[in-house]
Amino acid sequence: MIIRQEQPADYDEVYELVKISFATSTNEGEWDYLNEVRKKSTFIPELSLVAENDVGKLIGQIVLYKTNITASDKIYTELLLSPISVHPDFFRRGIARAMMSEAFRIAKTMGFTSIFLCGDPAFYHKFGFKASYQYGIFHISDTTKKAEWCMALELTPGALTGKAGTINIQ
Repeated sequence: MIIRQEQPADYDEVYELVKISFATSTNEGEWDYLNEVRKKSTFIPELSLVAENDVGKLIGQIVLYKTNITASDKIYTELLLSPISVHPDFFRRGIARAMMSEAFRIAKTMGFTSIFLCGDPAFYHKFGFKASYQYGIFHISDTTKKAEWCMALELTPGALTGKAGTINIQ
């Protein structure tokens, strides 16, 4: 398997990959969401990666892009992971883990210190993500202040210390 930066020539194949990966999900339109992400000023091409199998078929994709934590005194720019997809024929082979590892490595070399996402805690906790409220960072729509589905990962230990505030992950 090769993990590399996504290229514009990959967009159609990635669209179909995301569509088939989310076919049974309640997140309808995730495939269109990625196309919208690429148009935003927050998109970082170096952090949009694909995984290819031995015959050059795209079997996975991940994208990280800029998001903001709004604190009482400052706005902090960090990263959001959304979406990540693996072709159903290749589930449970470590592809998501490998893509995250590579994307996180690149992000760290670019100076980013943490990553946020909304997702299934049972899946993402095994990669080191914790509920963001544990860092004093709350999703803007979380009225309970205990949302387990809004998560954060510090790429640099202590990176979220003192950054309490809200995050609007869309």
